[in-house]
Amino acid sequence: MRKIAPLAAAALLTFSTSFAALAFDPGNTGRIKTLVDTGMQYYWSGGDVKKAEAEVFKGITLHGRYDVVEKAFAEASTLAPERLDFRFAVASSQILQKNLAGARATYEDILAKDPASFEAQAWLAALARIEGKADEAALTDQALAALDRARSDAYRQRFARAEAIMAERPNMDVPTISGRVMIVALGYALAKDGTAEKPLLDRLDVALKAANANPTARIMVTGGQPQAGVTEGDVMTKWLVERGVDRDRILIEDKSKDTVGNVLNVANLLKRHTADAVILVTSSSHMRRARTLLEDAFRQYGIDAPILPVVALDAPSLEEAAKVSKDERMVIYRDLMRVSGLWAYPGIQQ
Repeated sequence: MRKIAPLAAAALLTFSTSFAALAFDPGNTGRIKTLVDTGMQYYWSGGDVKKAEAEVFKGITLHGRYDVVEKAFAEASTLAPERLDFRFAVASSQILQKNLAGARATYEDILAKDPASFEAQAWLAALARIEGKADEAALTDQALAALDRARSDAYRQRFARAEAIMAERPNMDVPTISGRVMIVALGYALAKDGTAEKPLLDRLDVALKAANANPTARIMVTGGQPQAGVTEGDVMTKWLVERGVDRDRILIEDKSKDTVGNVLNVANLLKRHTADAVILVTSSSHMRRARTLLEDAFRQYGIDAPILPVVALDAPSLEEAAKVSKDERMVIYRDLMRVSGLWAYPGIQQ
């Protein structure tokens, strides 16, 4: 069973309970709730930044939706300095804006207030690896081990697996496998009219080839963001059935909103619908992140089936697809930390 970080578990308390327990001015309760609600609204769906400037922040200049999120949690943290979960939310917002130096400073501030914060130290270890700072990574690993050796070892193993996956060359060859096989095809955001965009169609083409090459395999299609009344899972199922795939072969995971939700829900379903091997299908630009997260989720759920990646090429060549940018490294580590149980917005969003 997946373990939730202690900070995340504590943060699951309601705002009223948390407010009562912490030493801050009760007169700020309404303002803090407004800030938190605004931050998460802009995180999930964005909004009118100028309206947020005028109605919520009154005079602060904002630069995009995630800047709204950061400023909201930064002010909440000022009003309730004991709430370190708000500081974690600030750092998460800085990472979304690629401000790694700012995030590092925020995690260091958390450690200054709580030197035993494993979560903040783990994030410093991840940031060192994102930026390729080997000496800094070694020092943060030592600091992690001093806090909790077993958890520290688990994170070092996570990071090593991520690096190994990023070093592999993308694979386009569809395997034929005996035994119980599950083909997992990851979704892609639909157009506003509910139709499939090219990246999703390319993934479906590969999934169909895998289904034809493995006629007894089951196919799991994923994605729960609706457009025009349908989800990615609905559209993917219809597309496959129209091309001759038996509907009884298809499982739909349509509860997730992003890749983190995808992999956790896939692992949960595979715990019940067992497989000897999993063929993972997604775009080449998405595969390293998806596979890193899915392998971690499998370990948490005790699933030992190997993951065989097959990419839908969305780069000019395999050589280009094999290149890993700093931004991709950041996104892989960001979501790996979330899958591991460290909530990006503690108690609100994993």
